[in-house]
Amino acid sequence: MKALWVIRHAKSSWADPGQDDFERPLNDRGRRDGPLMARWLAAQPLRADWLITSTAARARATAAFVADGFGLGRRGTVEEPGLYHAAPHDLLDAAREAPPTCDCVALVAHNPGMTALVNQLAGARVIDNLPTFGCAAFLLAEEDWANAGYGAATFVAFATPKLLSPR
Repeated sequence: MKALWVIRHAKSSWADPGQDDFERPLNDRGRRDGPLMARWLAAQPLRADWLITSTAARARATAAFVADGFGLGRRGTVEEPGLYHAAPHDLLDAAREAPPTCDCVALVAHNPGMTALVNQLAGARVIDNLPTFGCAAFLLAEEDWANAGYGAATFVAFATPKLLSPR
């Protein structure tokens, strides 16, 4: 059995309206939410052993918190340019490329693809929107990442910074 984390990047900064979207960093809230979510991820029984992230600045910064939470450091982290605003099938294809020895993969990327991926994996609309630094975990009844598909995953965990620390 495999496990998959679907994680949207943390809150990004719009302080510079002329800044290229790809280069936008995390804002203060995104940087504050990072340690909170890293602690929550560290306490989860499903621990990613492979992390795939979009190369956008805000996704890479979020992935650093995710890697810390799972105890990966930079080991086991892959940056994938194709995940920037990727469609659900592209996101799932990235997971399908994980090494066969990996049991749990974490994807860090962007909406709207991440919300769609959560719902397609579950085979039903389970969320309306995956919020910033929203984390959703699934169990997949597969032994091989190449066979990961929609509708057969079990939705097993969900958290957001607001759920963990209401403001």
